[in-house]
Amino acid sequence: MITLIDHRDSFTRNLEHLLARFDRVRIIDRKAFSDLHLQNSQMLVFSPGPGTPQDYPESLAIINLAKGKIPILGVCLGFQMILEQEGARIIRQNQVLHGVETEILAQVESATYRNLSGPIRVGRYHSLQVDPGSLNNLPRSIKITATDPIRETPLSFEDIERKLFGLQYHPESFLSNQGSQILSNIIHESMEHR
Repeated sequence: MITLIDHRDSFTRNLEHLLARFDRVRIIDRKAFSDLHLQNSQMLVFSPGPGTPQDYPESLAIINLAKGKIPILGVCLGFQMILEQEGARIIRQNQVLHGVETEILAQVESATYRNLSGPIRVGRYHSLQVDPGSLNNLPRSIKITATDPIRETPLSFEDIERKLFGLQYHPESFLSNQGSQILSNIIHESMEHR
């Protein structure tokens, strides 16, 4: 069972439909999440949403509770939440990217992009980003696995030891040409050795 923590975003249901290709999915509002939900989940996914990570103290508490116990994937806002808690800074971008398709520079040897070929294009919907200058504050186990090739904005990460994953872009967007394969890789890696 994949538990999708909802931040009342219009993309949550699209993400649910894509995740449902791999496992049963349950959507829980962040304010309704309980220890029982954690016990009955094989993976947590933190949805996109408006605002900043600090607008969602309940979700930040869930991440702290679950980190290292079960796999976690953060998408867009969820990506920012995890990295901010790990020591990165979130800043406003010079250019707002809402519904913009960009190519990414991916580490093809990473678990996230394993066996993917050709250009990887993704749908981006964010006005905030992780400050590249703050990446040195992150634990060494966190590896940035994709960046914007022009702006060097971090766009994905993985921490294989703790089964933490994050995507700044939307894999469920039709603009992401290999979104399903990327999620498949993350879910496969998350469920290995459990």
